[in-house]
Amino acid sequence: MSGVSRTERDNEENLPPPPLVSPELYDDDYYLTTCAGSDEWRGSGGAAVAGVYVGSLQRAHLQPGEVLVDIGTGRGELLAVAVESGAGRAVGVEYSPAAVRLTSETIRVHGVGDRAEVLLADARRIPLDDGTADLVTMLDVVEHLAPRELDQTLSEAFRVLRPGGRILAHTFPSRTIYDVTYRLQRGLHPRRRRTWPVQPRVEYELLMHVNEQTVATMRRSLRRAGFSQCRGRLGEWVYTDFVPEERAKQLYRRLAHIPLVNRLGVANIWGEGVKP
Repeated sequence: MSGVSRTERDNEENLPPPPLVSPELYDDDYYLTTCAGSDEWRGSGGAAVAGVYVGSLQRAHLQPGEVLVDIGTGRGELLAVAVESGAGRAVGVEYSPAAVRLTSETIRVHGVGDRAEVLLADARRIPLDDGTADLVTMLDVVEHLAPRELDQTLSEAFRVLRPGGRILAHTFPSRTIYDVTYRLQRGLHPRRRRTWPVQPRVEYELLMHVNEQTVATMRRSLRRAGFSQCRGRLGEWVYTDFVPEERAKQLYRRLAHIPLVNRLGVANIWGEGVKP
């Protein structure tokens, strides 16, 4: 499963332009202090994994013997969990050299090198053959890709999947919790307009999050790539670290439990689709 045929088709004329967000921003410090699951990985030298990885594969209904391609694999925990759950093969794709090093360590620590590997590659040009995978995952990658980059990446995901293969994407945080809920809470109170920051996002989000999603935009992106049975669904996370007041934090929690307005409170989104 070396994917050489795809590599041979590429040349300098059809390679994509440089990514909007440089891979240099994704260094060891980012992966070991900022990303979800960093505490577990750092505290165990890569042996422990956060529950989100197990939960994601359960949501994706990974079956024994299936081939997984994880785009934006980060530290590679999903690869290890997939193989330990019975996957026949798990391939991570990363454009960050730091991520590739960390993923290689995760694979080594878990002893899954016979069925897991990581590729240093741009997600818009994945060096794998057509119809390689049964499942493609993109966990907290979508928001890091500019709209055109996301379309190209999803097209690649579609290409490497076999007919009937599935994609599972997770994105966090949603655009709505910042641009709607926060702005309304700040804008409707004169004191909050004076004391709350105009911009609720932290520095790394301003640098790296170039395409935050809503449920509708996630679903439309999957459809554009050719997927069927496309679904965009809210998750379960209520994120309020950026909200300055406890009373305002509580509003997010309340909204998250009201069906018609829960997207104003829930911070994460799942996208799913099937290759016809």
